[in-house]
Amino acid sequence: MTINPTVETMPSTAPCRLSDVLRDLESGLGPRIALGDLVSSLRDRSFAPLMVLFAVPNVFLYLPGSSVITGFPLMILALQLIAGRSSVWLPRALSNRSVDRASFEPIVHYSLPWVERIERLARPRFWPGATASADRLIGVACLLMALLLFLPIPFANGVPALAIIALGLALSEQDGVWLVIGLLASVFAVVFVAAIIGGGAFVLARVF
Repeated sequence: MTINPTVETMPSTAPCRLSDVLRDLESGLGPRIALGDLVSSLRDRSFAPLMVLFAVPNVFLYLPGSSVITGFPLMILALQLIAGRSSVWLPRALSNRSVDRASFEPIVHYSLPWVERIERLARPRFWPGATASADRLIGVACLLMALLLFLPIPFANGVPALAIIALGLALSEQDGVWLVIGLLASVFAVVFVAAIIGGGAFVLARVF
């Protein structure tokens, strides 16, 4: 009698979302939370949540210099997407950047409802067949938006940041609708920032 071997399959792992990781880090042990801890917790799904995480402050917070602080990590993420990496690598200087847990808890308290609302907006639909090509396209658009964040233009960071959030939503769930929205928002951001620069140059030319 021949006995057919039973093939044991691994249980499917639920997608690791930023909201779940924030809760785990908030309740975890240790006096400080490093950015490297966040990347490790997100594993191979770290690109999209980190894109949203670094873009959100530029929409809701207008702190001088914040766009430079968040723009550089976004550039690193974008370049790795373009290169086709499957997981995020951060320089040690960034990975070791940490915040004490007492300061992190109120951040989670106020941002978690917004993060959960954003996560519910995306679902798998209308995704292009070539996933690697779509990822690289998102990387190129994200890189361009991150470069716009570096420009010292007051209150102009929100539009590129919104484009990055839309692209992050697209990447997180392979959502073609949000991919189109993110790309259109990126084009609008370029036009918007160019109009501000052009208007400022025209005013200066008239004055001088």
